[in-house]
Amino acid sequence: MDYKREFIRTLDREGLKYTDVGEFHVKLAYTADNTNNIEISVIFDEDGNGLVALRCWSFGKCPNGKRAALLEACNQLNTEYRWVKFYIDNDQDVSAALDAVIDIDTVGDECVQLVRRMVNIYDDAYPILMRACWA
Repeated sequence: MDYKREFIRTLDREGLKYTDVGEFHVKLAYTADNTNNIEISVIFDEDGNGLVALRCWSFGKCPNGKRAALLEACNQLNTEYRWVKFYIDNDQDVSAALDAVIDIDTVGDECVQLVRRMVNIYDDAYPILMRACWA
């Protein structure tokens, strides 16, 4: 079975909009309470294993001179939220990640639930990250 295909079937059934980015990659965009631009990439394991990586790079670059404040904010968020980890990546982007093991029989519902959870957590985290950037 193809995990991505099963996920897309669920998205279509629920009427959720998405972009088919590549063989193992689907992207969804959301508007939430605290930000208008949350893009979640859902990336399935290339080896066909039941692994999925959700990534959000919507926040953007770490402003000059704000790395320490943003790292502190990421640590605060990582303590508060167990499902999503926040970090500054090698490109100096503030990123959010969620990794999970999924089952082929429930992949669609599982991934939709994980995407929604990530969107909610990212939306809650957005004001904290913004304060770290501009305080």
